[in-house]
Amino acid sequence: MFCLFNLMEPQLRIAIVGNANSIHTVRWVSWLEKKGHEVSIFSLKDGEKCTYFGPEPRLDRSLIIDLGNDVRKTTTKLQALIDEFKPDLIHGFFLTGHAFYAGRMDNYPVVVTAMGSDVLVHPKESKLLSWVIRKTGNNSMKVICPPLLVENLVKLGVEEKKIVTNLIGINTDIFKPLEKENCILFSRGFRDIYNPKVVADAIVLVHKREPGIKFYLAGDGPLRKCIEEKLINHNVDFTGQLSENELGRIMGKSKIVISSSLSDSIPLTIFEAMACGSILIASNNHGHRQWDKEEYPILFFGKNDSQKLADIIVKSFYNETLLKRALSRGPELVKLNWSWEKQANLILKEYKTIIQSF
Repeated sequence: MFCLFNLMEPQLRIAIVGNANSIHTVRWVSWLEKKGHEVSIFSLKDGEKCTYFGPEPRLDRSLIIDLGNDVRKTTTKLQALIDEFKPDLIHGFFLTGHAFYAGRMDNYPVVVTAMGSDVLVHPKESKLLSWVIRKTGNNSMKVICPPLLVENLVKLGVEEKKIVTNLIGINTDIFKPLEKENCILFSRGFRDIYNPKVVADAIVLVHKREPGIKFYLAGDGPLRKCIEEKLINHNVDFTGQLSENELGRIMGKSKIVISSSLSDSIPLTIFEAMACGSILIASNNHGHRQWDKEEYPILFFGKNDSQKLADIIVKSFYNETLLKRALSRGPELVKLNWSWEKQANLILKEYKTIIQSF
């Protein structure tokens, strides 16, 4: 009877307005399609399996100076493409990017997702981006965000009744413990917000004391080249951008995972490291501190303190007691609280409620 009910359940047509090359977009679309829903991606960044509606206009003073002419053109173009697809619902990602355009669509229910940089970084850059966040949030029926961002969104003027909290979640079939090797992973990428320079400085210090420790540095970004030059002959493998399966394989075998970001809302690296039973070393920011649990080993260092980071790496790398605690508690915590399936189904339930009420 349960299977029959699932087969009879109506499937949805969903328009995803987001970066087609973003792991957040790819993960979500893949899951929806596996559930049998019809999904189309509308992206300002050209990529595979998407409808391109760029180039992306700048959201800066030009929006005011020319009365937003480029923004209006892009909005009109997206509206026409959306009308061809005729979705049951539109979901936009990043309030200061794709979701801004999703929130300008007519005739369809719209839900948007706020990410950490939207709320914690961009409002500090300009008053215009603060206005964009408020306008996007209030133009939408619901704003999905991690719990940490609720207070900030309300302060920026987004109606609290529109906000729905969700923690995204981790695929525990991919992120799971493997046989641990003498390696450490940093997977945040090479942008200033992820603070890869402090990791590079720490690696130099660690290598002098423990040259046998191997580091994997994953992702791309504008700082990658200078860090590659700095770490020549330091037992470092620069992997580039990894698929989810490749990331899970390297993280699964890593004794330690480093997250050095300057700010965060849902640092998925936290959940991924826990699920893999890896010791986590994290910068001392509020986004990391919210997951500080005694039963799971998270070790903290000052955001720019490479010496402290190096000391923690050396002290914890061969600490079998610490590693056993990570292995025994991390995977269990994630499966119980932050599995992808659990969190994703909550969003899908929200979709259906929004469509019914539109």
